[in-house]
Amino acid sequence: AIIGVSTDITQIKQTEELRRGEERFRATFAQAAVGMAHTAPDGRLLRVNRKLCDILGYTREEMLGMTVQERTHPDDFERDLDQARRLLAGEIETYSMEKRFFRKDDSIVWINLTVSLVREASAEPDYFIAVVEDIDERKRTEIDLNREREFLKATLESLKVGIVACDAEGNLTLFNKASREFHGVAEEKSAPDEWAERYDLHYADGRTPMRKEDIPLYRAYGGENVRDAEMVIAPIDGPARTLMANGQAFYDDEGNKLGAVVAMHDITERKRAEEWLQHQAFHDPLTDLPNRYLFVDRLGQALIRTTRLENRVAVLFKDLDGFKVVNDSLGHEIGDRLLVAVAERLKGCLRPKDTLARFAGDEFIVLIEEVEGADEPLRVTQRITEEFQRPFVMDGREIVLRFSIGVALGEGYTKSPEELLRDAATAMYRAKDEATDYRVFDPAMYEQALRRLELENDLRHALEKEEFTICYQPKFRLGQPDRIEGVEALIRWEHPQWGFMLPSDFIPVAEETGLIIPIGGWVMKEACHQAKEWQERYPSEPPLGMCVNLSARQVRHPGLLQDVSATLRESGLEPGSLILEITEGTLLKDTELLETIFRELKALGVRLAIDDFGKEYSSLSYLKRLPVDVLKIDGSFVASLGEDSANTTIVEAVIKLAHSLGLEVTGEWVESAEQLAYLRRLGCDHVQGYFLAKPQPSEEVESLLANQPAY
Repeated sequence: AIIGVSTDITQIKQTEELRRGEERFRATFAQAAVGMAHTAPDGRLLRVNRKLCDILGYTREEMLGMTVQERTHPDDFERDLDQARRLLAGEIETYSMEKRFFRKDDSIVWINLTVSLVREASAEPDYFIAVVEDIDERKRTEIDLNREREFLKATLESLKVGIVACDAEGNLTLFNKASREFHGVAEEKSAPDEWAERYDLHYADGRTPMRKEDIPLYRAYGGENVRDAEMVIAPIDGPARTLMANGQAFYDDEGNKLGAVVAMHDITERKRAEEWLQHQAFHDPLTDLPNRYLFVDRLGQALIRTTRLENRVAVLFKDLDGFKVVNDSLGHEIGDRLLVAVAERLKGCLRPKDTLARFAGDEFIVLIEEVEGADEPLRVTQRITEEFQRPFVMDGREIVLRFSIGVALGEGYTKSPEELLRDAATAMYRAKDEATDYRVFDPAMYEQALRRLELENDLRHALEKEEFTICYQPKFRLGQPDRIEGVEALIRWEHPQWGFMLPSDFIPVAEETGLIIPIGGWVMKEACHQAKEWQERYPSEPPLGMCVNLSARQVRHPGLLQDVSATLRESGLEPGSLILEITEGTLLKDTELLETIFRELKALGVRLAIDDFGKEYSSLSYLKRLPVDVLKIDGSFVASLGEDSANTTIVEAVIKLAHSLGLEVTGEWVESAEQLAYLRRLGCDHVQGYFLAKPQPSEEVESLLANQPAY
């Protein structure tokens, strides 16, 4: 028989299963990669694993019985306690938080704490299960990053450079303080559309509204590398500013777009400075009118337009006559104020579309566009002439100014700006020479101006090329018998192209250019050496005199006294044999200065003569003040002796006046026996003229000196 015995081991099996489960739990608890603990409801630690001990630096024995609260950082205590209360109250089933614990060495460690509550069958709290993850390294990295982020934010906020940035979706993420100030807003962030539409953005010209897609941040977000993009921003509640933007999009290592950033510099003041400098570069600082450079540019543009509009432009070149006298007499301050007043008055004579410019000094120029006929610029010229008949009042003084105006017309087909300006200037100089209000340019003027320029250039080399010669016109003393008592040195120019030239053809140019100084010095030296030679060859009593003309510039030349003294010394000519002739017109310009010069010349022993006496507005005062020896009556009076009773009376009066002052008198331009007879009868001392002897080369004069002619 088989006997089977069955034993119920269910309980045993269950117990073994529980034991194995507990062993697995203990092993898991003990060897877990995170810290774990069982905590009583009052906070006492009931069980801790090795990882938790490692995290906090305690042994298991040291931690058991320790309360959680005593090692929790004070700043985290209330927050942790509050969560535990809620867990105990059944409001939550678990909670997780980041908090700080003190290690055994009192250093701080950051952990991530996850807590659950285990309840008894009666639902009473039994213990807490806490899972502790060491996040100290990560947390400290986050703290460092946050600090860096805050530092970066503070730095960006303090910059005077505006920084704006957007994220991968185009949302504005950064709008620093400078940017907010540029835009006149207080908020740090706003949506892209709101940001774009709220502010009045313009292109660099400050007038054309900027399209949304051209805003630098949008351009950078779209992938463009934005460089030195200028824009004008005009916020609702702030002043307009000019900004220069630079920016680009940025990407991660895989090439995914993360966003875009733009830096904006406020260049408002720089632009104003540039505009001011540009204005100064193209405007006259005194009158604020366009200067030569801007005028030439506008003239060039106007000439280009004439080819399309099929019309012409006119240029009016204006020069104030006698303005230097105002500066010299009243001072440059009043002169400057007068120029400003002149500019304002000229503006009133022009249309708004006409251009008025100041070229230099007292030169002004006008551009008149869309000219159909020559009468249009002439009407403007007449209006200017009439307007300037009214005097200017400066510090109680009335000043009347007159313009010499040159008018030139042209179009883009035939004229460049430089050519049209040249034509107008040429016409202006012709008006000045002719003492008329204005002249309109014609090609003959240019030919004359070109000839004058060529004359000036040739004149500069004529002395070194020995092209000058001297002719001598005898001067006769009237007596019984008449005889040659002196000669006058008269320069002539044998021009290689134009032939024989009289002084009237080139002396004015020499005077203007200053070439008269070396030329006049050469004449004086040649004449003095020639006089000394003739005195030795043809002795007489008194010795033969030599007359040399001095121009106004020579008289005022600071080296005149030294030149005369050196010439007399080198030639050996006695000073009393040299007669220096100065025209009456020269005396009228500065009598006080000439009085000093004349006295210094007289101290050398030379004699002085006033030429062309009576031609200008003669003043008896300078005859008394200046130490002159001879008056030379202007030839226009001598030419009409016996024909014009008034002129005859004047000549008689001049001779009597001169003799009463102890002066000798010379009559010029004697061309007939009747004129010679009149001068002899009136008691004239010396005579010159073609009737007696023409200006002649030195060899021909010698025959006259050897054989004194009788008349």
